Amino acid sequence: MPTLLMINLKGGVGKTASTVAIAETFAEVGYKTLVIDADHQSMAGELLLGQSRMLSCEKAHRTLHDVFLAMSDVDFDVHSVANYIIPSSSSVAASRPNLFVLPCSFRIDDFYSNVFRSKRCCRTFVTERELGHHLKKQMPKVKKILESIFDLIIVDCPPSIAMQVKMFLRIADGCIIPSIPDQLSVRGSFNLVQRLKRHKTNCLGTLWTLYRQQTVLHREMVLEPFEGLPEPFGSIIPNASQLAGAVDPRLVDQPVASCETKYGKEFSLRYAQLCNEILQRMKKANIPVPQLAQAA
Repeated sequence: MPTLLMINLKGGVGKTASTVAIAETFAEVGYKTLVIDADHQSMAGELLLGQSRMLSCEKAHRTLHDVFLAMSDVDFDVHSVANYIIPSSSSVAASRPNLFVLPCSFRIDDFYSNVFRSKRCCRTFVTERELGHHLKKQMPKVKKILESIFDLIIVDCPPSIAMQVKMFLRIADGCIIPSIPDQLSVRGSFNLVQRLKRHKTNCLGTLWTLYRQQTVLHREMVLEPFEGLPEPFGSIIPNASQLAGAVDPRLVDQPVASCETKYGKEFSLRYAQLCNEILQRMKKANIPVPQLAQAA
């Protein structure tokens, strides 16, 4: 089943909030969804697990960093990757049964240093290049295991082409580029598109986020996007106080019944429409679509 990256080289564009909302929406309608938090800030994991469970994952070494560390061992059992996945504590009760998380860790920024401090691994690999080549060979095996468990995998990427992003680009079926409709954010999108072409990654489209109707530049950008920008989705995510309030890890301890309760009727409907657009674009790009979508 498909692996999609939420990615932009510009930070602060609503990428993580969109990742969580999209995942909760897919999970609510029945897709077994995995969110992989690949950003060292670990916000997606914190929003879906809560602060206390995130700390527990860090202490128990059940994070993406620890998956890559285990993969660095030539005796790594690829089936063990499932042991790092945590059932979500999403504030949307209807999403919880189908929503799972592989959280990130701040330690991932020092991944290569941590590997070479490991006596077992450092005897096998002498350089970062050797280790990177080994990890890239492992990624398709990991993808096969995850896709046998989940209908949909969404990776929340940091605003850079970090080590973990390079690994996921090896196995991604497609990507979505969240972007504020302004020149600075769009410039980051252009730079990213050029890099994605080198990886032959399908770009499903640009997702306009934090849109302000009263801002002239936003209106003009939405009406006439820059040439070369991946085709924007019709669903636009506004800069709204209700959506901003939903991005609070403390909400895990204040569960609500549905996405409509959490995001409001208007915005939950908008996310549902966006998810349908994503599925349609996956079909158009010949990306395998989850069975539930085919039956719809």
